[in-house]
Amino acid sequence: MVIWIILIILVVIAIWKLIPNSRYALTDSTDQQGHDKVSQDETPIKCPLVYNGNELEFSDHVLHAVLTRHFPYYNRLLDIDQEKFLSRLKRFINTKIFVIHDKKGYREMPILISAAAIQLTFGLKKYLLSHFNIIQVFPEAFVGLEPFRILIGNVTGNTINIAWKQFLEGYKNKYDLQNVGLHEMAHALYYQNFETELSVDKTFKDSFRKFNSIGDKIYNVEKILTIGLYSEYAIKDFQEFWAETIEIYFKSPDRLHLHYPDLYQVLCDLLNQDPLRYPNHLFEVEQA
Repeated sequence: MVIWIILIILVVIAIWKLIPNSRYALTDSTDQQGHDKVSQDETPIKCPLVYNGNELEFSDHVLHAVLTRHFPYYNRLLDIDQEKFLSRLKRFINTKIFVIHDKKGYREMPILISAAAIQLTFGLKKYLLSHFNIIQVFPEAFVGLEPFRILIGNVTGNTINIAWKQFLEGYKNKYDLQNVGLHEMAHALYYQNFETELSVDKTFKDSFRKFNSIGDKIYNVEKILTIGLYSEYAIKDFQEFWAETIEIYFKSPDRLHLHYPDLYQVLCDLLNQDPLRYPNHLFEVEQA
């Protein structure tokens, strides 16, 4: 595992050295989709695009504008929690390297994908997912090599991989329970706390035992008699069950609460947030 992590880091450094012409500033765009292009002209640029998060330097105004347009979770927050969200988002972006596997890049990519991580961890004190310093963005579904298959997202080594088209659909489609951003961030959060020794959140780790206890019972029930909340993929592997539960918790908390109230409450306690009772259930003001 250590050898693979070192190899990944060396590859990213090599890419960074070899493609200086692709480091364009992220600028505004007036295209119909409301995306913000890397370059306002259509001059071909080399692929992939690589950005150090600490060089992007998004202002609060830019972050607020992008989130207001595309991120419903942010729009539901009180002003004081929006300020906390922006502060955490900037710190998260600053700690990552973004590798965009396309000839065009949009500033929504680092902003919104990072925002998915902040959404999941907003009630936690440790939220940077420090083990994962690389986020790769693919325009659509991509090929995974171990095992060989088509993916819309995965977590491997110190890298989080996301398919941009499917990521956007996860936040635009209110009726579908899928959200690849939250799904992969859930895997990353678990890996951060149980598979690494870097910046472990002891409170989260201890509280996860209760999710394991209640979740395991529901997981086994769903294997026999599904009620339509979970996909077949989720009931083949408990880690996928965990990640898919996070998707449902944020996208349809009322349905999760209706069918599995104990599981819903465990997640509220684990993540220190309650989608159904906010703003009556307030977050802590303290900045982590």
